[in-house]
Amino acid sequence: MSSTPRANQGNTDAISDYLRAIGRIPLLSPDEELHLGHIIQEWQQHANPPRHLERRGRRALDRMVTANLRLVTSICKRYQSRLIHNSLESLDLVQAGNIGLIRAAEKFDPSRGYRFSTYAFWWVRQSVSRFIAENGRTIRVPPPMAQLAARASAIQSRAEQPLSHDDLALRLGESSNRLHQALKVMHQCHVVSLDIPLQGTESEINLGDTIGNLIDPSDSGASMLKDDYGWLHQHLHRLDERERQVINLRLNSAEPLSLAKVADQMNLKKTTVQWLERRALQKLQRALGQEI
Repeated sequence: MSSTPRANQGNTDAISDYLRAIGRIPLLSPDEELHLGHIIQEWQQHANPPRHLERRGRRALDRMVTANLRLVTSICKRYQSRLIHNSLESLDLVQAGNIGLIRAAEKFDPSRGYRFSTYAFWWVRQSVSRFIAENGRTIRVPPPMAQLAARASAIQSRAEQPLSHDDLALRLGESSNRLHQALKVMHQCHVVSLDIPLQGTESEINLGDTIGNLIDPSDSGASMLKDDYGWLHQHLHRLDERERQVINLRLNSAEPLSLAKVADQMNLKKTTVQWLERRALQKLQRALGQEI
């Protein structure tokens, strides 16, 4: 437990050193960018480039990439919350983004008239997103399947009424069976580390520490856990009747019920129960964010 802050400090120091190093690299002017882009394309498009052309092309590629490393770090900052949630290191994410930057520099066509940063943005973001999808879970899920589940979840969260799998599949242009499989895999592969620290506490307490408290109420940490459940009950009024019923059956009963059993008990579809649970948890999460 005590080693975690030192590890975080070391990671922060490494990031700071990296940012200082790339901050000293001069940026490119638009004319320099076009010139280097033409050199790289001449090298890349040559079927059998002579050695002098290859050396010239590699130098241009290196200059184009190093001058745009700050673009990668600015994009990676948008994913900080996902890094914490998936227990990933910032520098690993930056390196994944740098791979996308190199690929963008190799394919950049200056004759099209747009800036390199505009073109590279999409390559870097794709590389970063793929890295999180492939490494952000204990159980690896194929990126196409994870992306399909994420798109379905985004559409479902924006819908005014819960959508069935068939409706979601129709909007996504996918088969219902493939969508069902993707959602099922993502749900079954969701795991939480017992070493993850509890948010909203100043002490060094992780999720694993609370397990003993649940078994032994006399433990010193039990009062903190009781306060957390007290907070939850105080904010249940934010939920409508069906949302409260779902939360009670899923989380607050002596033996929490599965989605299928809750659906049977409430005479609803399983997808409806899942949608109600997600919406209720989002409301409670927003309420918690206002108090922290």
